[in-house]
Amino acid sequence: MKSLFPILFLLTPLFYISQKNESWLSLKFKNADSVLLVSHEDTKGVTIVDDAGNRIPLPELMIKGKPNYKIITERQIISGKQLDRLIQILNSPDTSRVIEESKCYMPHHTIFLFKNGKLSYIDICFSCRRFETSDDLYKISKFDDGKWDELEKLFSKFGFKYKLNSL
Repeated sequence: MKSLFPILFLLTPLFYISQKNESWLSLKFKNADSVLLVSHEDTKGVTIVDDAGNRIPLPELMIKGKPNYKIITERQIISGKQLDRLIQILNSPDTSRVIEESKCYMPHHTIFLFKNGKLSYIDICFSCRRFETSDDLYKISKFDDGKWDELEKLFSKFGFKYKLNSL
């Protein structure tokens, strides 16, 4: 028993640090006033050119700190077990050694977090498996293949069809 004490003593800080790093995201989602999943049309930041070679201006994802509801095609507020599942997916450990992504980045899905009138987001492109976040969520690490698949299944489970890859 005495030999286990030094090992447990040494491992305790590692467990605490690991738990602390994961829990910031859980707390962010659990403390949100609401969490909204959406699919949306193309947004500014994506370059679309017409037949004459002219760039087509695209709308912003957010206007004055709020979602641009004019471009949202599907939406679902989640809470309870649904929110717990999303948090579980986002906090799941990365298991792939190589995280693949391509360069298209044309996001069509977003996770919005509302808290005290402020908006946080994760803007997602399932096609190339890339995402961008609001400044307060910058610590979210890249997703491995399993996390991407589970996240896409979750959107599909909520009835989202717009621009989802078929799994």
